Amino acid sequence: MPDLKILSIDGGGTRGVIPATILNLIFKETNKHPREIFDLLAGTSTGGILCTGYSFGISTEEMLSLYLEKSSEIFYDSGWDDLRDGFGKNLGADYSNKKFKKILEEIFGTKTLGDVREQNSNGKARLMVCSFDLNPEEKNSETDKKPRPINFRPKVFHSDFLRDQEVSLVDLCLMTSAGPTYFPIYKDHVDGGVSLNNPAMAALAYAINKRDDGIKEYRHPDGKEKGLGKEIKDLQIFSLGCGSSNKNYIPPATIKRKKNGDWGNLQWVKYLPDMLTETNIQASDYYVNQLLGPEQFKRIQLYFDTPDAPKLIRGKSLGLDVKRKDLLKAMVEYATIFYEKEKNSILDFLEV
Repeated sequence: MPDLKILSIDGGGTRGVIPATILNLIFKETNKHPREIFDLLAGTSTGGILCTGYSFGISTEEMLSLYLEKSSEIFYDSGWDDLRDGFGKNLGADYSNKKFKKILEEIFGTKTLGDVREQNSNGKARLMVCSFDLNPEEKNSETDKKPRPINFRPKVFHSDFLRDQEVSLVDLCLMTSAGPTYFPIYKDHVDGGVSLNNPAMAALAYAINKRDDGIKEYRHPDGKEKGLGKEIKDLQIFSLGCGSSNKNYIPPATIKRKKNGDWGNLQWVKYLPDMLTETNIQASDYYVNQLLGPEQFKRIQLYFDTPDAPKLIRGKSLGLDVKRKDLLKAMVEYATIFYEKEKNSILDFLEV
């Protein structure tokens, strides 16, 4: 029995309906909510929203319905705003976050990470959410009166960190999911997928960290550790992706045809977003697997180019902002097909 069970969920927009379906099916099979199964829930972007909901105690059914019923409101933009932005995302974000914020307020109200910590004081369902700070500051020492600006970098919010106790869950969800060009920058933060789209490695680092420095990150009033101080042998990570077209590559013929690889902004702009997210997904997956191995690390990622994929989405490149209900339901169908095939191995791995 592992000493620490970790749930890690990638970013992926409304394709988050896939991990939401799998976790809902696990609940239906076992009557075990994710907050009962996992000691640490780590998520980025849509995965961060899911983990926030589960850690807070929202039912798996309700989190799934968020995608099936609210996607068109989450990814909402008026015709006037679209015109003002220069037809799409040329001069402004593709979508407003106003309706999205109202949906989150209906779910979480004014609750904070401190409330999550208090609610899960039994040590289960710690919450870890990845964002990206565009305007970080740092003090050279605790006696410095004024922090100095430093290079932008990933920002990991945590219910264990006292510095984060007042962060509202609504703000947390908007900061982790503010995808560049999709949504406006929120409180100087953008989508955590810029650097940590697969948060498994970040969760692993936190779990094994034994250092007692970093005063601003104390977990408890009388504690000093920055992490949980666990041994690698005592960990288990269940990592869920949000589906992939499996087409995130550039064919050699395309490289040669377009200026034979001598590319500038116009050639690269189409590929950079997927390169940013896909590469850090693969890197995290690889290194966590190297450290833990198959007995301690289970990664689930569905690909839309396989025969098992429902015909409606087979071979498709589905964006982060899928709103069509038939496409969302097809992803639910695909996740269900996969789960039924792999149910025994999943439940055996989780020991539920």
